[in-house]
This record gives sequence, C-alpha cells and structure tokens, in this order.
Amino acid sequence: MATSQLPGAWRDSPIQSVMISTARGFCMYKVLIVEDEMLVRLGLRNSVNWNKFNMTVVADASDGRTAWEWYVRENPDIVITDLKMPDMDGMALISKIREKDKITRIIVLTCMEEFDLARKAVSLGVSDYMIKLTMTEEEMETVLQKTVHELQLRDNSNPTKPIVQASPHLVKEKLLKDFVFYNIYSAQEFGNYVNELKLRLSPARLILCSMEIDNYKDLEEKFRDEQGQLIKMSLLNILEEILGNCGRGEAFYFDEMHYIVIFSFSDIVSEQAVHQELYGILNRIKEVIGSYFSVSVSFGISSIHNGFPSFGKMYHEALKALEKKFFMGTGLFLSSTSHRSEGEVIEKIDGLKHLPDLSKLLGEQETMKINLKIDSLVNRLPDDKKSFQQFFCELVQWISVALYSNGDHGSALVLDYNRKIQQCDTLVEMIADFNTYVSDALGNSRRKKKLSKEVSMAVQFIANHFGRDISLVQVAEYVNLSSSYLSNLFKKELQVNFIEYLNHVRIERAKELLLGTYLKSYEIADEVGFSEHTYFSKVFKRSTGLSPNEFRKQLMKEWTGDMENEDSIED
Repeated sequence: MATSQLPGAWRDSPIQSVMISTARGFCMYKVLIVEDEMLVRLGLRNSVNWNKFNMTVVADASDGRTAWEWYVRENPDIVITDLKMPDMDGMALISKIREKDKITRIIVLTCMEEFDLARKAVSLGVSDYMIKLTMTEEEMETVLQKTVHELQLRDNSNPTKPIVQASPHLVKEKLLKDFVFYNIYSAQEFGNYVNELKLRLSPARLILCSMEIDNYKDLEEKFRDEQGQLIKMSLLNILEEILGNCGRGEAFYFDEMHYIVIFSFSDIVSEQAVHQELYGILNRIKEVIGSYFSVSVSFGISSIHNGFPSFGKMYHEALKALEKKFFMGTGLFLSSTSHRSEGEVIEKIDGLKHLPDLSKLLGEQETMKINLKIDSLVNRLPDDKKSFQQFFCELVQWISVALYSNGDHGSALVLDYNRKIQQCDTLVEMIADFNTYVSDALGNSRRKKKLSKEVSMAVQFIANHFGRDISLVQVAEYVNLSSSYLSNLFKKELQVNFIEYLNHVRIERAKELLLGTYLKSYEIADEVGFSEHTYFSKVFKRSTGLSPNEFRKQLMKEWTGDMENEDSIED
C-alpha cells in the first residue's frame, strides 16, 4: 500500500515510522554522529551499512560543542545524538539546531533512565529515538528507513523504488513496546492505533502472558542460529497463526528467550470460562512449538485487568509468576496462585550433603565445612534464582580453594561451571550441574594422584611459587633430580614440558584474577609471574584464543550481562 493510499490518521501518526521507502535518491544524505562514549560512537559508525540507506557519515563528535561546529560546517541531513554529554548536552545541541533550521532530521540515542528527557526532546522536533542498550539491528534499520522516507518527502523527490511495508511483526512490536514499557502514548492514542492496525485487543478483561523458551541455548545450537532470526520469525509466525485462528490476542518479541502475549476477553463474563479458553490457547502454543522445535515453553500469567494503562502492572505480575519456574520446573503455566513446595526445595538442597563423590574429593573434615554452608542456605532459604546462582558458584569456589591448597588446579572446571550455571532454567538443573562438577573434579584429582613423587613435588612447588621467576633448574634442584631427567618425567607424566605446564598454571590463575578482580592485565601479568606484559598477552591468547581484555569482557558478559566497566579495563 502506497503512503498516499493510507488513511490520514495513519499517515500523520508515529506508526508511519514503519511504512518506509527503501528508494535511494541521487545524492547521499549526510549523517553526523554525536556520542561521548567512544565504543558506542565507533560501533554505530562502523556497524551500520550506511550505503544501504543512501547515507554517509561526514563526522562524529564526542561532545555537543564540537558537534555544533561540524553541523555549521557540513549542514548534515541527519544528526544522531546522545542526550548527556560534556561541554554542551544533547538538548542544548538540538535547541541550537532547531533555531537554525526545522528540517534536519534528529535521532536521539538514550538510556532507559534518560527516557523522560528523551520525551522532552520530541517537543523539539526529534524524528525518533533508539535505546542504546536494547536496540536491535532490526529496530535501527526501521528508524533509519523511516528517516530516509522523511527526507524524501522533504525533498519532494520521486523514489526510484516503490514504497514497501515493513514486517507486521515489527509494526506491532514497536507500538506495543513503546506503550507497555516506555509510555510513549496515552491510553487513548494507543487505543486509536489498535483500531487502525485492527489488532485483536480491547481494553476489557485483559491478561498478559510472558512466554519463556526453556533451555534456549540448546535450541540456538541445534538450529545453528547465532543471530536468532530464524527462531524469532518462526516463533512469531506460529504465535500469529494460532492467535489469528482463535481470533484473540496479540504477540510480540521481547528478547531472544521471551515473547509477550496479550489477550482480551471482553466477550466472556465468567472468570472460569476466561481461564479455560486461555489455557486452551496456551496449550495449543505449547504443542505446536514442542512439535516444531522439540523444546518446551513456560508461561508467566497475570491476573485479569481492565484498561490499557494496566499493561505495565500486568507485565510485572507475569514476570513475577515466571520466576517460580526456577523452583517448580519447565513447561508450566505459572500465576500468582502457583506456589513452590518449600519442603521439596529443602529436600533437594539437603541432598547435596550426601553426595558420595564430595567426601571422596575433599575428605571428611572439608566436607563437614561444606555441609555447614548448605545448612546455612536451608535456614535462610531464598526465593529468587540469582541467590541460588551465587550460592552454587561460591560453593564451587570453596571446593576449588580447598583443592588448590592441596596442589590441585581446577580453575578451568570452575569457569566452565560458572558459564553453565547461568544457563540453568531450574534448581534441579543447577544441582545436576553441581554433581557433574564434583564428579569431574574427583576424576581430575585421581588422575593427578598417579604422578610420581618427584613430579608431584615439582607440581606442588610450582603451585606455591608460580608468581616468582622460577626455572626448570631451580625446580630440579628442589626435587633432587637433574633438569633433563625432570623434563623427561614432566613430558611422560603430564604430556607437556616444564614451561608449558608452568604457563598453564599461570594462565589459569590469571583467568581467576580477570574474572574475580578489577586488576589491570599488566598487574595480573606481574601477579602470576610474567615479567613482560606483552609476553603474557601472547601466551594468554595462544591458550584461550582471546586477549586478556577480550576474555574478561566475554566472561563478564556471560556472568552478569553488565558491560558498564568495559572502558576502564585495559590490556
């Protein structure tokens, strides 16, 4: 449908942002990027295929004052700007631009906590906004395509290609996210757009469900879909077909693991009948996704509310209900009335004290200390997943420290377990992974006990002194062997030579420090016995495939998802 054929209210509304032209004009549109965070600024400049949108970046600036100088010099068609910056902030820059002209397209880069400020910027003629931490490639392209269309209308040019309609999924996703999470529209405006888009929603007897893909990482690996686009579009198509067939509800993408489904039952009076139909639809969704993907899905379900403004409250109710999945299991319909059995949880946690491999690994005395820590958890039984994640990681770290004091290095196992625990959907999975860790650690320990007396002494010496400048000759003297003979023993019993083993111990300790401290990589190099930082980085990359800084960023992202401190971490 061409823009000229759209209803007037549609053409003038923000939904126009997804009715876009992909046509290119005869000249390139000039873009100025203004962002004080270097990684964001360079990432935006280098990650976007600007030619695709008939655009070229003429400059980027780290503050508003420099950006204004570039604006005066280049007269750009598009300014993409942050709001909080030194010298001159984004609001001041936008105001100065608007004093000079009303036609330059302005796109705001904002954080969630700055969203009220972003809304104020709209009054100054801002075309659109992008949330820095959550914007996807699709959302960025939608904003840029909309801007191209606005520029073509401004220039009164005739596009060489026809206007195309963006994916209906994107139209709906942007509208619902803008209303549910960002409060961009009033309830009346949102209701008007619901009618224009002919969405299957009304403001009466609403229920919001948060659908979570169970064991998503397994699904991602199975389909080899690292970007998640195949999975996303397949799931959205399944949801649309089922909801369309029953003529009730709308679904949209939230993130790779979560989809939001909103229902309205304005035509049903009985609450029992509402839930009966709801569970019938959700069961159908479960069956189809299970058949197509061979995975289960879990639902957090809100209570019944009236009025579109209730969406925010409903979302938090659904999210709170979904958290119960950790204790109750996957593939369930969870609501405020769903309750975990504390007795079952205590029984599962208490069972950790009776693992036979634990006492074999640590001995009776150390096992008793671990059991006291388990008892402490039972006595203050938490009700959230994060607390259990922290507990199990600390439990493994305690075991690792006990083994380390005996010359047993299992840090690689610890890091691998920490990654796995973040992917656990349920308490049962965490316990199973802990059991696996204990078994693997026991296997490692038994293999190392087969070492000869001299190699065991050498290994213990290295464990105690790897932070110093030690040599094969020094260790050989300590164990009363010639250096050549000790070198042969190392190769025979450990399958590596002395330097390789020493570097392995140092690199494993460096991994722990990279994850557990804020030390710079050159400080860590010195701490673990490398006199030259460049040599440390070379050995580290040969061992892991990553530089120390890259390793830390990757592990921190997997562990917490928090990348705030990236700029402060130096190689």
